[in-house]
Amino acid sequence: MPLNFYRFDVNWIVPWPKRPVFEALTALERFPLWWPDYRVVNRFGDESFEMTLRSTLPYSLVVTHTFTVRDAQDGHFRLALDGDIRGWIDFVVADREGGVSAVQITQECTAVKPLLRALAPVAKPAFRHNHALTMRHGRAGLEKLLGLQQLPGAGEGAR
Repeated sequence: MPLNFYRFDVNWIVPWPKRPVFEALTALERFPLWWPDYRVVNRFGDESFEMTLRSTLPYSLVVTHTFTVRDAQDGHFRLALDGDIRGWIDFVVADREGGVSAVQITQECTAVKPLLRALAPVAKPAFRHNHALTMRHGRAGLEKLLGLQQLPGAGEGAR
């Protein structure tokens, strides 16, 4: 595998059933409202979104996310990634006992942004740590978002 190739496996348990979790995760245009590492989202049609991401390291990524699978019944969706990174990210959301959901996130990508390619031999651990922080921010933001939606009187306008 080239040094600029990455595979990430992330598992979340969130205190909400599958349906609202799946709906929040597939509403990519709303990510900046609750996932702080997603700074800007531009929609291109129904299936593609150009997203600018930045976590703790001093660089941004511009990545087009395109739905290739979206199956609410199975709780599964996949996004093709293109731009500063290329590859795919897969989400599987499943109900568990007690009204909670398990979210399995698998991503395989190659960094093509010149800075990331050049630094990969020495900075790969920092890039992995940055990704882990991004995912922690996402989980915390998702839980906050879904918690706010469950407040008494919170309707469609509160989402």
